[in-house]
Amino acid sequence: MNIRTLMAAAAAFAFSLTNTAHAATASPFPQQPVKLVVVYQAGGANDIVARVLAEHMTTTLGKPVMVVNKPGAAGAIGAQFVVNSVADGHTVLMGGAPLVVARALYKDPAVDFRDSLAAVGKAVTLNLALVARKAFPADSFKQVIEMERKQPGNVTMAITASTYELYFERLNTLAGTDMLKIRYSGVPSAMQDLNGDRVDLLIDTVAAQQPFLGTSTKPLAVFGAQRQPSMPEVPTLREIGLKGFDDQPYIGMLVPKATPAATIQTLNASLNAALSDPGVKNRLEALYFTVTPSTPDAFYKEMESDSAKLLKVAEQAKIEKQ
Repeated sequence: MNIRTLMAAAAAFAFSLTNTAHAATASPFPQQPVKLVVVYQAGGANDIVARVLAEHMTTTLGKPVMVVNKPGAAGAIGAQFVVNSVADGHTVLMGGAPLVVARALYKDPAVDFRDSLAAVGKAVTLNLALVARKAFPADSFKQVIEMERKQPGNVTMAITASTYELYFERLNTLAGTDMLKIRYSGVPSAMQDLNGDRVDLLIDTVAAQQPFLGTSTKPLAVFGAQRQPSMPEVPTLREIGLKGFDDQPYIGMLVPKATPAATIQTLNASLNAALSDPGVKNRLEALYFTVTPSTPDAFYKEMESDSAKLLKVAEQAKIEKQ
């Protein structure tokens, strides 16, 4: 074998190695089961949404999509787990409110989504309502505003989550009221005091309030840009004069920052395919979620805008960061 033949053989071998390496790095996603990490215990809104979506996404991705619950530290444990995982799209965070409010509430957030995470897409909005105890003298939030202007600080509101505390401060600012907030460890204890006429108002999800409306509570207004199909007679806060108050928590998907763009697009396509499926959409809407698909860029910009807005709310309200 002469030198020219040897060189040709070596070049062919090198070319084959390059192609093999390229094929390995360009392997289609996913290569293994995909984990949807929920930062709360099983049974909550995030968990329910994740399980409904996982079922459909398993079909479109061609690999099992599993829900993994990692609760604790106001969502930080689950978020850190995802941030520290391999950035290959196989570990996905079901994220929303805890990430958006982190900068407003903590001096040094465990996870700042702007630095550590990339958006995949929005999934659903958790519809909120402002409800009052059944015997409360006002039947609308507009009447609450009138009451407060006559006797500032006379109306009390139960606050059961850090996100709702920021919404409360924003309500006071936009309405020009001085309602008093009373913190509770959760909705059950707040409902006890609402039923006992010891507190007046409560922010809660429409889904959670459905069993109580008309018996122990009454709706005064709904959050968001549109009225709720389940209570079409109840106006939005925007309708009664609080222009710009469309605040509502939401749930979406995020992955570690370095995840390849092509992988993110594959996940987004699978997520949006699930959300557009009539069966999935009907199941989520029956649970009082609003299906809100988006692009990765649109979801990231929404989170960034809301985070900045709530940071300003916290600063104006002089909420001390933990």
